[in-house]
Amino acid sequence: MTYTLTMPSVPRMFSKNILLRRYHVDAGQALLITGTTGTVSEWPSQTQIAAADFYFPGGHLNVLSGTEYAAVVAAGYSEYVVTT
Repeated sequence: MTYTLTMPSVPRMFSKNILLRRYHVDAGQALLITGTTGTVSEWPSQTQIAAADFYFPGGHLNVLSGTEYAAVVAAGYSEYVVTT
């Protein structure tokens, strides 16, 4: 069985210019898990990533091991996991 975690992305506008503001960039939401507590962060720092037990970058397709799957479920983020 394969577990795949896909975190959501949110559109971000990086310009207030009248011509450029209609364009956006999708920013992925990263998931950091420490113990059984999960935190979603758009721009996690290196310190936050180093302190986390598990780090799943946003905007990526993350294939999970059994241990990672158990951590994601325990943190309450199983709605982002697809089982194939």
